Parts: sequence; structure tokens; C-alpha cells
Amino acid sequence: MELIPTRTWFRADEPVEIDLDEPTPADGALSVWHIATRVHVQHVPAGSTRVRVGALPRGGYGVELRVGGALATTAVDVLTDAFERPRYGFVVTLTDDVDTRAVARTYRRLHLTLAQLYDWAYRHSQLLPPTERYLDPLGQERDLGAVDAMCVELASAGVVPLGYSAVYAIGSDERATWPDSQLVRPDGEPYRLGEDFLVLVDPSDPRWLGHYLEQLAAVVEGTRIEGFHLDQYGWPKFALRSDGVHVDLAEAFPALLAAVRERLPQTPFMFNNVNDFPTYATARSPQNATYIEVWPPHTTLEDLGRLATSARSHRPEHPPILSAYLSCYADDEHRANACATLVMATVFSHGATHLLLGESSNVLTDPYYPRNHRITEASLDLFVGWYDFQVRYGDLLLDPTQVDVTEFFTGGINEDIVLSGADGVTFSTKATPGTVWTRVVRTSRGLVIHLINLVGQDEVAWDAGKNDPTPQQGITLRLAPVAAPPTLVWATPDSEGGAPRELDGRAEGVGSQHDALSAGQTYASYTLPPLTTWAIILLPGSSEEAT
Repeated sequence: MELIPTRTWFRADEPVEIDLDEPTPADGALSVWHIATRVHVQHVPAGSTRVRVGALPRGGYGVELRVGGALATTAVDVLTDAFERPRYGFVVTLTDDVDTRAVARTYRRLHLTLAQLYDWAYRHSQLLPPTERYLDPLGQERDLGAVDAMCVELASAGVVPLGYSAVYAIGSDERATWPDSQLVRPDGEPYRLGEDFLVLVDPSDPRWLGHYLEQLAAVVEGTRIEGFHLDQYGWPKFALRSDGVHVDLAEAFPALLAAVRERLPQTPFMFNNVNDFPTYATARSPQNATYIEVWPPHTTLEDLGRLATSARSHRPEHPPILSAYLSCYADDEHRANACATLVMATVFSHGATHLLLGESSNVLTDPYYPRNHRITEASLDLFVGWYDFQVRYGDLLLDPTQVDVTEFFTGGINEDIVLSGADGVTFSTKATPGTVWTRVVRTSRGLVIHLINLVGQDEVAWDAGKNDPTPQQGITLRLAPVAAPPTLVWATPDSEGGAPRELDGRAEGVGSQHDALSAGQTYASYTLPPLTTWAIILLPGSSEEAT
């Protein structure tokens, strides 16, 4: 028995509805949870295939259906718009034989609110095709009717379909049409992608900009595509234009984004900050999301976390999307799944989301999206559980007010939060192999402690197959409260459908006193449930009351 929301997100003024993949064999009870509070319960009659919950306030919710001894779970987001908590997927199969309903069903299971239609366009400088059936620039078969059908099906599930478009690319055979707009090297040769494939132009050149904006407008008017994924290639950072003008791309890209917004005020779009360039300049531009495609030297899990934290500092109301392709799926899906869970733990715990999944059951392994990997149903089920968890606890994980306070709450000389484990397991505020990576984040709902299990790993690259996690038993948390030991909330995507579990502490007296301090704080002690890959611990209430 599986629960699948009818939409990937809901508005506060519309009823939440959930499909069951098979009729319930007996009467059941459906519960809706907001973090650790059950906010709704209703009877589900035997034979039901859809449950109408009704409208819910804005936020993320866990949903549990119990029928006899069986438990099925899902999650729902109630948002203002699809970009408020963006979860991004991809689509590359755009011919009339594609099963659009299967794609939309996967998006609903994963709560993906946005879809990138990759290389749907006829050419980089001429987006709409001259005929309904056509080949994209690299020879992939395309059908504009199929593009529209995919958009309609996704939109019916709450997904915003975005058309891919590079913002400054022309074909090599078009150089004569744009003689003064090209970005050139010191030797006068143009910057190219591929030997004879594309030539780059200044994205802020007035003549190019006028042409490009009309191309985008024609797509909005002539197709069911609702917005755009605007791409760049990450280089050059500075260049000469073929007419001799010096171009600073960190200035040219924001100029382009402002012009797109002025021309298409109601059309959503996002821009690709390749390897974080130039997020500092574009994040505050009038776009709908902050998106970063990750490349070396950003190679470790900790690098992913830093990218997310940096992006949030520029625009905290936009949970950043990190595009980190997992090539390790081409080698060993089991070890790749272990890698993906650590990537999700890292990205989700840093207040971001991850572009990886799409089609009906595929993961990205390469920047050219047709080179993807179809995963097994068991692997997809794994991702569904983790995405449910991020939605369920979105009010904590994606809180725009969150601040990382790790380095002065735990580790080193800090005694506010002290963790210890069995068999000499160490806890680190860094993503160190063989340790439990510990982070503390202050949110509007209290402190959230993240525990990411790196025990048993000999490296922390984000794109490398990983060993199965080594579960950690008997972890003790010591907390310095201001009053009686508070009740904590524990949750993990690794078990019980992500359900919350309350933890009561006991007063334990005075903690160790460091030579550099005069505190010797009193503390409360908690024995934690087993840790597999990732768990969150909430100290509810305001942060001041919690500690």
C-alpha cells in the first residue's frame, strides 16, 4: 500500500488529496503530523482509493495511514508557490511515445515541484522549431506536441515545466550573423563549446539581448512551457567582445536577468551559477531560485554544505538548488545509493535541495542529461522516503531564518552540547571520515542538531560510491538547559517512515570544566536511538528557552 499526493504541493486554500495505489483492505485511520504534533485524524473506510484531507495551513506535513498492522506514509507541502521550497527534476525524453503519466506519478511521489525540459529547443539561437517534429542541436528526436503534452501532464500535478536555454550560444555557422557580439580570446578567436558546435556571445550585448528576449517570449506565447532554466558554461569570467568592448560576465549576467524579468514579468526562471560563479552577483537578481551546478574543486561533502550556506547568505528566502551529478551510479548502484544518502543528508541539513532525479525513475550521472541512469524500483523507493522526510520537516530544514551555530555550541571547548558514543567513536564538526559529523543550526522553532554518520567511510567525496553505514548504538547527548531537562524530538529518514520520537532527559549534575573556562555547567543527559545515516534532533521552542 502506497500513498501518493495528487499534487507535488498544495496551496493553503485548496484541499489536500492523497491517492492510494490499491484499495484499502479494511477500515483505517489517517493522521497528519506537523513536526512532532498530530494536527489531524480521520477515518478511512475499507475500499478507499483516495483520501480528501481538506485544506491545511502553510508548512510541511507527514501523513500516516494505518490499516490493521500495516503502515503507509507520505508527506505534503502547503506553499505559496512552487519555488518557495523548490525540488527540481529533469525530463529528456520528449517524443510522442513517452508515458507522461508515469513521469508525473514519479514527480508526485518525490514531491518535485519543478521540471527542467532539457535540450527541448530546436537551436540555441532559435528556440521554436520550424516543424512539429525536429532534431535538437545534438540530433535527439523531438516533437513539439510531445513537449506540450509533457508540460500539461506535469502542470496538472503541480509541477512548473521549465525549458532549458543557454543564454549566450550561437551555432558555429552563425558567426557572420553576429559579427560584433562574440566573446573572443586575446588572439581574436571566439570562445567555443566544442570544436565546431557553439560560439559564445555577450549575453548583455543590446542586439543579442533584443533577439534573445523575443525568443523567450515566443516560447511562452507558443508552447505550454511555463518558464526557463537559463544556462551558461562557467567560462570565460572576463573577455573581449569582437567589437573591442571589455565584458565582465559577473556584470553581464545580472544585466541579462534583469532584462528577462522586465520583458517577461510573470514568467518564472532561474540561472545556472556554474561552480558558484557568479552567485554573489546573481542571487539577488529578479529570478525565482538560486541554482548552482557543482564541479571541482568543490569535491567533498563539506564543500556541498559550504556552497549551500554561502548561497543562503546571499538570498536566505531562496532555498538553493545544488546540481551535483552522481557519476558513481554508472559503476555500482548499491554503493551509489549509500553515496546519495550522504549527499542528501548534507544538502538537506544545510537548507538546500538537490537536482538528481527525473524521468520516471532516473538519476543524473553526467552534465549532458541524456546520459542518465535508470535505477531500480527499490532505489526509487529509497529516494521517496528521503524526499518525504525533507518535505515533512521542511519548516526546520528550509527555514529561511536558520543560522549555523555549530562551532560555538559543540566540539572543542564548547559544553552546551556534548556527544559521546560507544567504542571510541568520535564526533566532529567537520565532515571527517570515520566520525559522526555534527552540526547545530538555530531556527525559528528551536535548535536543530544534525548527526551524519561517516563511521566506516574512508573518504568523503560527494561523487564516489560509499560503504554501507555502520550503525551507531548508545550515543549519549549531554545538553546544558536553562531549566528542567526539555523533551527533545528525534527523527530520521532511515526508519519508521521518518516519524518523530520524543526523548526525555535526566539531570546529571555538573559537566567537566576546561582550564580556559570558569563555567562547569550543569547538564541533562539523553540516550539516543540508533543512528544509521542521518538524524535530526529538535530542541523545541525558541533557541533561548531551549538552551
